[in-house]
Amino acid sequence: MQFINAKQAYPLILGMVIALVGVGLWQKFGPAPVRETTEPQAIVIPALPSSFPRPDSLPDTAQGSLRVGNRTDSPVRIVLLLRKGSQTSWNQVEPLNWDFAPKEGGSEGLLLSLPSEKVVLRKGDIIFAFAIDGSRAYWGPNVVGETDAPFWDKQHKEWSMVLQP
Repeated sequence: MQFINAKQAYPLILGMVIALVGVGLWQKFGPAPVRETTEPQAIVIPALPSSFPRPDSLPDTAQGSLRVGNRTDSPVRIVLLLRKGSQTSWNQVEPLNWDFAPKEGGSEGLLLSLPSEKVVLRKGDIIFAFAIDGSRAYWGPNVVGETDAPFWDKQHKEWSMVLQP
């Protein structure tokens, strides 16, 4: 039983050869496939700018509100741990925290507060911040009156901290 005869074999073979030559030419002269690979970006956290210097002589009585600004592209959480021995009623509950959206507070910052009380920082309190978007960026720990951030604003009598990308 013969499936194909000689008269049909030549056009069939010629069609396959033309198809293979066409595919080869298309691969050779056609546009090269674009393969995009994304590499993770390096996380660079610069130091606080020199325009916010820590004062040389900070009075021990320097206490005031906390103002925080988020200049980063990440949502961040600010955590405040008060030193032991503070006279406030919310000291013994748990660490205080606030969430900031990207760019929230900008350059002036927002004054942090509690629903029923004013937040007052004293020398020795600890503040740190970290990104909550999975980028692993963090700032701190910052000890009030001992590290560069937060810095004391004499004019407004408050502590300020600006998170930089």
